[in-house]
Amino acid sequence: MQPVSALAALVAGLVACTAAPALAQCAFDQSVPNANDILGDAEPAVSIDFTDEFELHEVRVIGPDNAEWPTDWARPAGQVRQTAFRVTQPLPPGRYMVIWNGYLRRHHHADGGSIPFTVAAAGEAPTPHPAAAPQEGGVHRVGPGSPYRVLLGGVAPQPGR
Repeated sequence: MQPVSALAALVAGLVACTAAPALAQCAFDQSVPNANDILGDAEPAVSIDFTDEFELHEVRVIGPDNAEWPTDWARPAGQVRQTAFRVTQPLPPGRYMVIWNGYLRRHHHADGGSIPFTVAAAGEAPTPHPAAAPQEGGVHRVGPGSPYRVLLGGVAPQPGR
C-alpha cells in the first residue's frame, strides 16, 4: 500500500470512529444569550445549561480581536448542569464568543463549544430572545480555540465574521 493512501485511510478511519459517537453525546442544552443574539447590555449576564452532569473546566468570553474579556466565572468544584456569570468590564460594540470546555464523565469524553453573540452599538435595537430557548436543529457550537473541534465534527466561524 502506498504511504499516501495508508495515511488517507487512517485519517478517514479516525474521522469515522471519533466524530459520529461524540455528536450524539454533546452536553450542551441551551444558553442565554442564544447563538447569534444581538444584545443591548455591554456587561451581559450569561448562562449555559447542560443536558447531563458536566465537569466544566473553562469558560471564556473572546472579543473581535481574539482578546479574552474578564468575567466573574469561577470553576466549580464538581459536576454541574448549569453555569452562570457576568462579563465584568463593558464590552464595546462588536461580535463576541462564549467558549466553554469540559469533560462529560458519564460518557467518558471531552466536550466543548462556543456561543457567538453581538453587542449592539448605542441606539441599535437588540434582538429579543425567549429566556433560554433551546436552539433548533441540534447544531453544535464549536469555538475556534476549542481542542475538541475534530471530535465534535465541526468547524467554527472565526470571531468577527
